[in-house]
Amino acid sequence: MRKLSRKNASLWVSLMTFSAGFINAETLLGPAFTSSHHTGNLTQLAAALKNGRWTLALTYLGMIVAFFMGSTIAGMLFYQCEIGHSKRYGYFLLMSGTLYALMSFNLPSELLLIPCFFAALSLGIQNGILLNYHGVTTRTTHMTGYLTDAGIELGKRLRGAQTERWKLPYLTLHILIYVVGAVVGALTRHTLFRYAMTVAGALQIVCGIIYFAIVIPEHKRDHAGDGT
Repeated sequence: MRKLSRKNASLWVSLMTFSAGFINAETLLGPAFTSSHHTGNLTQLAAALKNGRWTLALTYLGMIVAFFMGSTIAGMLFYQCEIGHSKRYGYFLLMSGTLYALMSFNLPSELLLIPCFFAALSLGIQNGILLNYHGVTTRTTHMTGYLTDAGIELGKRLRGAQTERWKLPYLTLHILIYVVGAVVGALTRHTLFRYAMTVAGALQIVCGIIYFAIVIPEHKRDHAGDGT
């Protein structure tokens, strides 16, 4: 697991969290499928199978498999790749953002489920990029783990624990960042309809540019200062 403690890298992760909230809201309010929260998709799959809605069941299965494939790709491409040292993170965000934006212009309406599957795939890759921020496992595409961790930290506070008091505000901040991203994504979908995908792709491209512009240079400066 890659350790993440630098300021610019933390900003980068926050922006990816915002982007994930945006994309998930955009796909939920558009084609009406969540692209990052697959506990719900597994439940919906079971309900569709029970009701004999085979096409719907196949759609949910496709979303789940796409996310799983993305996580598998992350394991293949990003395993032991250090944040700020490997350029793969930036290239992934630039390519996925470009493809997602192009889909909003080139796909006919009857094929708009394809961007949903692609969103699930890319968020699976993004969520598979495990980061460690001072002992907190950072995932950027869904907040269930953060809610659990924040609840645990609040419970520890109520019990009187005084150590690692920064964790609760850190987790709460990232939950809020995700919610803000989702609100902006919902508003954008309501205003721009399918072209909200263009904005979602642009956000990922911005994440890629920021990675190359500030995260990699920061990593080089830190390692130059350490003599490594």
